[in-house]
Order: sequence, then structure tokens, then C-alpha cells
Amino acid sequence: MNVQITNINISYADGAINAVQVYFSATTENHEINISGYVPLTAGEYTGNESIEVLTGIVKQTIIDKLSPAV
Repeated sequence: MNVQITNINISYADGAINAVQVYFSATTENHEINISGYVPLTAGEYTGNESIEVLTGIVKQTIIDKLSPAV
């Protein structure tokens, strides 16, 4: 699955990061399936994981977790 980060929305409170929304779009190799949305992160989850490569991994894992929840 090809995942692209399309936007990162950071909200601040009292000059510090309060919450982050990582917007994405994703498609399968043959473009039969398309998915888009955002993954909400806390300040703690975002801090230290700001690179696009790491955020893409977080988004991919979140998609997997949401589509295949543990029973």
C-alpha cells in the first residue's frame, strides 16, 4: 500500500503542542482501493516522531489496526 502524508495539523495550547492530526491518502498498487483520513496523535506521540518516514509508519500501523481489530 502506498501511503502519503498530505498535511500535518498541529494545535498549540500555552505555546506547547497540544494535539496533532496527520492527514494521509493511501492506495493499493493497482489503485483498486483508496483510503484517506487523519490519525490523531498526542503531543507525546508526535514528539520525537516528526519525520515523514516515521509518521508514515505510524499511519500504516494505524490503518492496519483499524481495519483488522483484535477480536
